Amino acid sequence: MLHRLVFQKRARQQFQVICDYLVSEFGISTTENFVDEAEQIVGMLMKFPLSGHPEPIESKYVYRSRIVGKYSKMYYYVRRNTLVIAAFVDMRMNPENIKKAVIG
Repeated sequence: MLHRLVFQKRARQQFQVICDYLVSEFGISTTENFVDEAEQIVGMLMKFPLSGHPEPIESKYVYRSRIVGKYSKMYYYVRRNTLVIAAFVDMRMNPENIKKAVIG
């Protein structure tokens, strides 16, 4: 079980962009469902941090991911007792651009 949760700045910005898009295109209810699902996944990851799918991103950390909603994937890694949310990425993105979206 992890004790801390950190959202990297990039992840916060990407999450906000997704929420803004959902509100404008699908309304508050869909956005609330997305936020609720993301919160449930984060809660589960705090208890079971290795439950996400390992991603082939070369880094000093082992990145893992979980699908949130229909088209978004949350990337994260574990550092000591901390769950670090690194990015929210549209799964329809060109796979060659994912590493840049996650790591920068």
